[in-house]
Amino acid sequence: MLQLIRRITSDPKDSTKCYLLFANQTEKDILLRAELEDIAKRHPDQFTLWYTLDRPPQDWKYSSGFITAEMIQSHLPPPGSETLILLCGPPPMIQFACQPNLDKLGYPKSSTFSY
Repeated sequence: MLQLIRRITSDPKDSTKCYLLFANQTEKDILLRAELEDIAKRHPDQFTLWYTLDRPPQDWKYSSGFITAEMIQSHLPPPGSETLILLCGPPPMIQFACQPNLDKLGYPKSSTFSY
Protein backbone atom coordinates (compact mmCIF):
# COMPACT_ATOMS: atom_id res chain seq x y z
CA MET A 1 0.00 0.00 0.00
CA LEU A 2 2.76 2.40 0.95
CA GLN A 3 4.43 2.05 -2.45
CA LEU A 4 1.19 3.09 -4.18
CA ILE A 5 0.65 5.99 -1.78
CA ARG A 6 4.23 7.20 -2.26
CA ARG A 7 3.96 7.03 -6.05
CA ILE A 8 0.61 8.79 -6.24
CA THR A 9 1.52 11.59 -3.85
CA SER A 10 4.92 12.18 -5.48
CA ASP A 11 3.39 12.96 -8.88
CA PRO A 12 1.98 16.51 -8.99
CA LYS A 13 -0.10 15.60 -12.05
CA ASP A 14 -1.80 12.64 -10.32
CA SER A 15 -5.12 13.60 -8.74
CA THR A 16 -5.86 10.12 -7.36
CA LYS A 17 -7.20 10.14 -3.80
CA CYS A 18 -6.05 7.42 -1.41
CA TYR A 19 -7.70 6.35 1.82
CA LEU A 20 -5.98 3.94 4.20
CA LEU A 21 -7.92 2.16 6.92
CA PHE A 22 -5.04 0.53 8.78
CA ALA A 23 -5.85 -2.27 11.26
CA ASN A 24 -3.34 -3.47 13.84
CA GLN A 25 -3.27 -5.28 17.16
CA THR A 26 -1.55 -2.53 19.17
CA GLU A 27 -0.19 0.96 18.60
CA LYS A 28 3.37 -0.44 18.58
CA ASP A 29 2.39 -2.68 15.65
CA ILE A 30 1.69 0.22 13.27
CA LEU A 31 4.43 -0.08 10.67
CA LEU A 32 5.88 3.10 9.16
CA ARG A 33 3.47 5.23 11.18
CA ALA A 34 5.63 8.36 11.11
CA GLU A 35 5.96 8.22 7.32
CA LEU A 36 2.25 7.61 6.79
CA GLU A 37 1.30 10.49 9.07
CA ASP A 38 3.82 12.74 7.35
CA ILE A 39 2.35 11.93 3.93
CA ALA A 40 -1.16 12.56 5.28
CA LYS A 41 -0.03 15.93 6.66
CA ARG A 42 1.75 16.97 3.44
CA HIS A 43 -1.01 15.71 1.09
CA PRO A 44 -4.33 16.17 2.90
CA ASP A 45 -6.26 16.43 -0.37
CA GLN A 46 -4.79 13.17 -1.66
CA PHE A 47 -4.29 10.89 1.34
CA THR A 48 -6.57 10.16 4.29
CA LEU A 49 -5.33 7.90 7.08
CA TRP A 50 -7.39 6.16 9.78
CA TYR A 51 -6.38 3.47 12.27
CA THR A 52 -8.16 0.77 14.20
CA LEU A 53 -6.55 -1.28 16.96
CA ASP A 54 -7.65 -4.49 18.63
CA ARG A 55 -6.00 -3.39 21.88
CA PRO A 56 -5.95 0.43 21.90
CA PRO A 57 -4.47 2.55 24.69
CA GLN A 58 -6.91 4.50 26.84
CA ASP A 59 -6.28 7.82 25.10
CA TRP A 60 -6.63 6.39 21.54
CA LYS A 61 -8.39 8.85 19.21
CA TYR A 62 -9.04 6.43 16.35
CA SER A 63 -11.23 3.30 16.06
CA SER A 64 -10.93 0.09 18.01
CA GLY A 65 -11.77 -3.48 17.14
CA PHE A 66 -12.17 -5.31 13.87
CA ILE A 67 -12.95 -3.42 10.68
CA THR A 68 -16.69 -2.79 10.54
CA ALA A 69 -19.14 -1.52 7.94
CA GLU A 70 -19.37 1.73 9.91
CA MET A 71 -15.58 2.24 9.73
CA ILE A 72 -15.58 1.58 6.00
CA GLN A 73 -18.51 3.94 5.46
CA SER A 74 -16.88 6.67 7.56
CA HIS A 75 -13.30 6.45 6.31
CA LEU A 76 -13.34 5.13 2.73
CA PRO A 77 -14.94 6.50 -0.43
CA PRO A 78 -18.42 5.21 -1.30
CA PRO A 79 -18.92 2.55 -3.95
CA GLY A 80 -18.69 3.99 -7.44
CA SER A 81 -17.33 3.48 -10.92
CA GLU A 82 -14.09 5.26 -10.01
CA THR A 83 -13.57 3.59 -6.63
CA LEU A 84 -11.07 0.75 -6.28
CA ILE A 85 -10.64 -0.94 -2.89
CA LEU A 86 -7.30 -2.65 -2.33
CA LEU A 87 -7.08 -5.14 0.52
CA CYS A 88 -3.85 -6.32 2.10
CA GLY A 89 -3.63 -8.41 5.22
CA PRO A 90 -4.13 -11.85 6.68
CA PRO A 91 -6.66 -13.87 4.65
CA PRO A 92 -9.01 -14.39 7.64
CA MET A 93 -9.23 -10.62 8.20
CA ILE A 94 -10.06 -10.04 4.54
CA GLN A 95 -12.45 -13.00 4.33
CA PHE A 96 -14.34 -12.44 7.61
CA ALA A 97 -14.07 -8.71 8.39
CA CYS A 98 -13.35 -6.73 5.23
CA GLN A 99 -15.10 -8.45 2.33
CA PRO A 100 -18.45 -9.12 4.09
CA ASN A 101 -18.66 -5.47 5.15
CA LEU A 102 -17.75 -4.23 1.68
CA ASP A 103 -20.46 -6.52 0.27
CA LYS A 104 -22.95 -5.22 2.84
CA LEU A 105 -22.22 -1.64 1.76
CA GLY A 106 -22.65 -2.40 -1.95
CA TYR A 107 -19.06 -2.41 -3.20
CA PRO A 108 -19.02 -4.67 -6.27
CA LYS A 109 -16.47 -7.50 -6.21
CA SER A 110 -15.08 -6.10 -9.46
CA SER A 111 -13.98 -2.98 -7.54
CA THR A 112 -11.97 -4.90 -4.91
CA PHE A 113 -8.56 -6.51 -5.18
CA SER A 114 -6.75 -8.49 -2.47
CA TYR A 115 -3.05 -9.14 -2.33
